[in-house]
Amino acid sequence: MPRNSYSLAAFAAASVPGFEPERTVAIPTPQDDVDVAGVIGQDGRRVLVTCPRSTAGGVRLEKELSISAALSQHHLGDLVPAVLGSVKLGEGGRAAVTDVHAGSPLLLDRLERDRDLAASLGEVISRIHRVPARVAESFGAESFTAQALRESHRVQIARAQELETLPTAVVQRWDALLADHALWDFEPVFIHADLSEESLFFRDSQITGVRGWDSARIGDPADDLAWLASALDEDSFDALMSSYRGHLGEPAHPRLLERAQAVGEFAVVDWLLHGIEAEDDVIIEDARGMLRDLESDISQLAKDEAESAYLSLDAHEDEGAEHVGDGSEHFEPEHVGSERIQPEGFESEGFGDAGASDEGAVAPDDAPRSQRAAHHENSAPRESAAPRESADEIPDESDSDGLRGSFTDPRS
Repeated sequence: MPRNSYSLAAFAAASVPGFEPERTVAIPTPQDDVDVAGVIGQDGRRVLVTCPRSTAGGVRLEKELSISAALSQHHLGDLVPAVLGSVKLGEGGRAAVTDVHAGSPLLLDRLERDRDLAASLGEVISRIHRVPARVAESFGAESFTAQALRESHRVQIARAQELETLPTAVVQRWDALLADHALWDFEPVFIHADLSEESLFFRDSQITGVRGWDSARIGDPADDLAWLASALDEDSFDALMSSYRGHLGEPAHPRLLERAQAVGEFAVVDWLLHGIEAEDDVIIEDARGMLRDLESDISQLAKDEAESAYLSLDAHEDEGAEHVGDGSEHFEPEHVGSERIQPEGFESEGFGDAGASDEGAVAPDDAPRSQRAAHHENSAPRESAAPRESADEIPDESDSDGLRGSFTDPRS
């Protein structure tokens, strides 16, 4: 059942010893089966309260709490907020109270303006991927083989083809990618599997927190990079990947980036199927637009490659003609030109620093891809977050401006 921010503040008071709520902020979330609120105490302490609306929401919350607790105690303690307490709900399940991330939700264009921030994100992703598989399995993370993951992409594409006419060029490209055994010959690692702007927090030039661990599993490291590969400019992504490789501790798969590009494209299929299952015409048309964009990119790439091949051939013939006119006796006219060169995507989601609002992320155009897919999800696009709600203040509900100011980090 839905609960307002006052109810969630009461949960915080009941589960955290000595905590006395003073103000609350309802936090928008992409998930429609949980309620989230930020609560500030009389002593200035800030906490986050999450309460499930349904059984499914409760199951997901329990998984996230289990994984977060294990990671905070072992490998990622500085990035995962501690669980402070919980309250059992009458209908089953529990509401959880956690500490608050320092900083503000990440916006992609900040990565493009700050190479150090991009490098910090690369390091954080490498730290996630270095969590030992046995440790991940010990706290219940699901595990998938490389071939099982490849087959899951095949199944999704086949389902989409049964329900929708997909562009021929796109399907041919995907079939070729999935038939490439070397591309899918990789070692699965622990991944977050749902990285996005909403799940990452930053301050200055450092990533300060990661939330949303309910999808974490042992899977394809490309899943955590796909949304960034299609959303960042080349320089920012290079800075991120250089840091990622430098902190990984072992060589990355030689075709990791190529697979990340493929995974980003397959995410469009997941988005399309989600729209069909939800009978949401807006999502369906959005996915169709992404497919048209991808088809256009593939066509343009083919034209560019053909033009490059033609120019290479023309240059070779010109070189041969020069040899004919220089009086050389080593070449007969009939041999000239006989060779051919072959062309080879907690200011509103938590308590954050003020003034961190930015817009936009520029996707590179150097390879065919859906330029918008990563903004819906990393491995599976999701719907946009709900509209922001105005702040609620326990003593004076109308003082929303004063409330917002109270959540500004004093160090900003």
